Amino acid sequence: MAPRRLPSLKALRAFEAAARHGSFSAAAGELNVTHAAISHQIRALEEELGAQLFHRTGRQVELTERGQKLFPVLAAAFEQMGEAWAQAGAKDTATLTVSVEPSFAARWLVLRLGKFNRAHPEIELRLLPSSDLVDFAREDVDIGIRYGLGEWPDVVSEKLFEATVYPVCSPALLDPKRPIRKPEDLKAYPLLHEETMQHWVNWLEEAGVRHPRWAMRGPLFIEASLALQAAASGQGVALANDTLAMADLAEGRLVRLFDIEMPDEEGYWLVYPEGMLKKAKVDAFRRWIREEAGLGPPEAPKPPEPLASARKASR
Repeated sequence: MAPRRLPSLKALRAFEAAARHGSFSAAAGELNVTHAAISHQIRALEEELGAQLFHRTGRQVELTERGQKLFPVLAAAFEQMGEAWAQAGAKDTATLTVSVEPSFAARWLVLRLGKFNRAHPEIELRLLPSSDLVDFAREDVDIGIRYGLGEWPDVVSEKLFEATVYPVCSPALLDPKRPIRKPEDLKAYPLLHEETMQHWVNWLEEAGVRHPRWAMRGPLFIEASLALQAAASGQGVALANDTLAMADLAEGRLVRLFDIEMPDEEGYWLVYPEGMLKKAKVDAFRRWIREEAGLGPPEAPKPPEPLASARKASR
């Protein structure tokens, strides 16, 4: 099939601009040519077509019936060409899906994502906040951040943070009539619990308080971020995971009450299937988050433990 013969693209562009503006002068300004050049291009089109496209009425021009049929088709064609050219010139983007423990996402990761986006504009980040263990074999997830002991089967695990806990509260909660000088003084304040009341009992015993049964009271929250939010709003004293509380402490929404801290057996881990670092987007995220966590250059990851030898993680 022989190719269709088309008129000059410059002439068609001149016609489309003049029709859109209703003016040869305005079209000339847009295309950075002279009024005479626009007039010449359109006259050449009309001669080739054998029909008039514009009615000339002084400085303004109006489309003829032929021109009215041609203009919308050409306008759409130039719009499509512009979009195609923009897409061809745009950098390729890659979507990186990260499954992340919700409290860590809200109180640490989201606060720093602007740095990652600026460093890697070619990567489109997609966060999936969830406390459930993701099945990398079945779900469309590239990498995850989990809280636990780090002994999950069939994934590479890299520890990001050693966690410690200690009491925090809002400065507004502190009452001079009920000073907090020693751990036993917390008995006069509401205690906020995350998941289980045993955490407070454990910390008080670590601080030297004997038989702190009075700690088994107060509201219970499903997630650490909710307990910290309640503490920041003055509802009571919470046990803070230092990783999650650092922003509130730095900005004065929370204050630390004692130097006594209890190490947490669990922590935050970066997890991914073996071989996933071959993907540039995953390797870029791993390098970035390790730097943000203060871990320095990444080391070669250890291979995942087989299912039979891995203990069940706490979360």
